[in-house]
Amino acid sequence: MIRRVFSDGQHRSRDAAIREVAAELGFKRVSRRTREILDTDIRTAVRRGILENEGGQVVLLTRSMGDYDKEFLKDMFLEAIGRNWIDRYEAMQAAARYLGFTRTGPAIQDLLKSVINGLIRQSRLQTNGPELRRL
Repeated sequence: MIRRVFSDGQHRSRDAAIREVAAELGFKRVSRRTREILDTDIRTAVRRGILENEGGQVVLLTRSMGDYDKEFLKDMFLEAIGRNWIDRYEAMQAAARYLGFTRTGPAIQDLLKSVINGLIRQSRLQTNGPELRRL
């Protein structure tokens, strides 16, 4: 939802971002509790590299997954999949969702296959047939 609100590339104050995300979620007004939750969500989006904080304003960091640095993608992929065994396709979906993308199309799949192969070569990811596990 956050990526969709920020897809126009505009900078927003944190308060404006909270109001717009709340409206996108169907809220007519923003209660204190909703504001706290959405503020945490925006902070999480900044930490995950979905948004960037520029002098008190937040803006979408990248429009596509291909715009991310490959090493950053590797780190985010490992964070997204956790420590248990996970199916390769489910891992790719989890990584895409973790970075705020709703679909995992061919371009994202190809990029994440490359990320997976790189992580395997670096011995940061273990495979067992179609399953993966971070080391």
